[in-house]
Amino acid sequence: MCLIMEVGVGGGGGGGGGGGENNDVLVPPTNFSMVEEGICRSALPQPDNFGFLLTLNLRSIVYLCPEPYPEESLKFLAANNIRLFQFGIEGKTGSIPSSSIMEALKILIDVRNHPVLIHCKRGKHRTGCLVGCLRKFQNWCLTAVFEEYQRFAGVKSRSTDLAFIEKFDSVCLRQCLYSLIYQYQGYGSNKRRLLYKEENLQKSRVTSR
Repeated sequence: MCLIMEVGVGGGGGGGGGGGENNDVLVPPTNFSMVEEGICRSALPQPDNFGFLLTLNLRSIVYLCPEPYPEESLKFLAANNIRLFQFGIEGKTGSIPSSSIMEALKILIDVRNHPVLIHCKRGKHRTGCLVGCLRKFQNWCLTAVFEEYQRFAGVKSRSTDLAFIEKFDSVCLRQCLYSLIYQYQGYGSNKRRLLYKEENLQKSRVTSR
């Protein structure tokens, strides 16, 4: 189940503070990394990371833990119009539900939610599984997917997580994309604009006349 918290109004990160950020030193969260344009990952951000998060202009956060989001962090999200999607996935070995991963992936592939930050507590196992399943959807080979997972999990890499990623079926996720078309715009900026299938069909009809 996904808990969506409308902690702000509108989209895109604003310039508000929410407390805790240092304007002189920008400190990224532990395990922070870009996944691809518009998607990044990390461990649970702390107040001293807020200044860095502002530079990302986040629109959404995908939080993969069942624990309530920290109160100070909620205030930061509200001050900067950032939407929170929470998936209560337990951190125990072998407890990753495929249904939650599928729903989280739907959030990630919808560019209306970008820029988006994915995180769990330490940015290793739950985050690693979600990113690994995203890579399968992107047709990465398993060797590369596992290598990326292990780079963040380190010595705490879990064979159960790797087995979950290997068995994950992204076919259903591809089916949900049939009604969505991504069109690249801009002069070399690769900024993406989401169009609905119906809108694209209308343009096709006009072009064919």
